[in-house]
Amino acid sequence: MRSKRYIFKGLLSLILLFTILGSGCAMFKRRPYLVPRESGDTLVEITDPRLLPDFKDDYSRHTLLNSIDNSLNYFQKVKFNPHGFHMEEFSNQNLEDTLRLFREGLVNSRNTEDLNEFVIKNFRVFQAIGEKYEGQVHFTGYGTPIYDGNLTPTGEFRYPLYKVPADFRKPYYTRREIEERNLLRGNEIAYLRSKLDAYLIQVQGSGQIKLPSGEKIYVGYGADSGHKYTSLGRLLVMDGKIPEEDLTLSNLIQYFEQHPDELDSYLKKNDRYIFFKVVNYAVPYGSIGVPVTPMRSIATDKAVFPAGGLAFAVIEPKKSKGFWQFRKKKGPAKSFFVLDQDTGSAIQTAARADVYFGIGNQAMSEAGDLNSYGQLYYLLRR
Repeated sequence: MRSKRYIFKGLLSLILLFTILGSGCAMFKRRPYLVPRESGDTLVEITDPRLLPDFKDDYSRHTLLNSIDNSLNYFQKVKFNPHGFHMEEFSNQNLEDTLRLFREGLVNSRNTEDLNEFVIKNFRVFQAIGEKYEGQVHFTGYGTPIYDGNLTPTGEFRYPLYKVPADFRKPYYTRREIEERNLLRGNEIAYLRSKLDAYLIQVQGSGQIKLPSGEKIYVGYGADSGHKYTSLGRLLVMDGKIPEEDLTLSNLIQYFEQHPDELDSYLKKNDRYIFFKVVNYAVPYGSIGVPVTPMRSIATDKAVFPAGGLAFAVIEPKKSKGFWQFRKKKGPAKSFFVLDQDTGSAIQTAARADVYFGIGNQAMSEAGDLNSYGQLYYLLRR
């Protein structure tokens, strides 16, 4: 009888332990470890060398040099930060000096070890506070889609992209009002085959449209309606349609291909609407007015991170749901230097960053598969 009582108590203790671990009980909450120096700061300097990342770059030196030069061109034209980022040490002049020194060290370094030593010796490293001041940044990807389309509506191409209307002001009408009242008639740029394609170009902010003649037209971001952005993927997760760990662009597209009758109702839950302009360049430009480079340009909230700045991203392998926790999938983390050259409707926090993957189907597929967490660091010359 006594042994049974001990067994019961043991089982009760195990159940209690699992309940605490599963619920994230307040008594075991981890205290924030990235404490800003001043209220409102979004970057914290790493002064303990043991906490610095290994500055190993997984992509080509050539693309990094090109992206650095693009940011340097930006700093030549813009001498003061116009986006509201307020940390004084990250002045445009300091950011420009940082890029020039880093570029010199990158060109002269013979290998990863040389570059890592150069960075540690010559640069201060600041980490993004991320979510709950714990340094966790949610990384996703974006790219430039190529869709078939036409300049006039046909039976095949019926879903338009619109230019900024003459009566535009912020806030403009919601997506539902625009579509149900046909408020943008006469402002069509081109027509696509699928309503989802037209929406996805809005999410990406740019695109290429291949006409029946073989000619392409390029569209870039013109303006947004000024309303709050609501993620289609997040809505599907909240409604239990797609598990969070399986949320990718390809799975989202597949869901609506299988449930086309649900598309309209979900689209109208996102009030924000994007307007476009026809541009004469194939490579899209970021929000700071320079070309974005695959795997070298990131989009962030420019009110919380320095426009044009040099950063270093460490992205863990995608996580999948396990028993009592999320476990990492096998594989090494990706790490690479990036330039902060773009922004996006869904990125309004110190815990988000979008990586640009490039143009076309392959880039879009790879971008859509990135849905993971990691750390983001910014560099400043000592």
